[in-house]
This record gives sequence, structure tokens and C-alpha cells, in this order.
Amino acid sequence: MKKLLTSLFFLVLILAAQNIYSQKAYDVEGRYAVGKTYCTIEWSESSKAFRVYWDNGTGYTLLFYSDEYPNGNIVYTEYENDGVTYTGTFTFTDSACNTGTYDRWDGKQFSIRKR
Repeated sequence: MKKLLTSLFFLVLILAAQNIYSQKAYDVEGRYAVGKTYCTIEWSESSKAFRVYWDNGTGYTLLFYSDEYPNGNIVYTEYENDGVTYTGTFTFTDSACNTGTYDRWDGKQFSIRKR
């Protein structure tokens, strides 16, 4: 039983470490033009996620790595700071996360470009 618990503990630890690493696998931090507005994306050590600060917004939203598609697109999903309420998806079309599209919760799509 002790061996089983020890093995389980290490498995959970490895999965947690892998998740934290994958969140920072790409250089998504920076300032972006999103349509006609701007946002700043910063890593938050305390929440183990990126924070998105929108110009003219209050507070921040959370951004989590979601997937990398076979075509090379890198996808991050955005949630309210409760971590549950979906607000949008950032899809980067290059591995440097310089360009792509932002799909807002209401279906509107905007081009994004790193500044």
C-alpha cells in the first residue's frame, strides 16, 4: 500500500510539473493589438497562469495553454478570473506568438498582433 501511495504521489507531482511547464512553453507574454484595442499578457506565478489585462477594462482574465494543432497554430483559452467562465480564445499562427486571431465569447473575431 505504501509503494502504491508513493507511486501515485510521484505521478501527480510529475503531471502538475508538466502542466506548469506547458503553460509557459511559448513566449506569449507581451502587449498585443486585438482589433482596435490592446491587451497585456503577463505570467502570474501565484495563479500558475497568464493574466490578460485589457485596456479600458477592470481587473484581469486568466489565460491557459490549450493545444497546438498539426498546422502549427497554438491555442490559449481565456477565462474570467474565477477560472471557470469562458471569455475567448487566442489562436496564434506562429510559434513566436506574434500574430493570430482572438475569438470572443460572443462569436466576434479579431486579428491580433504583438507590439
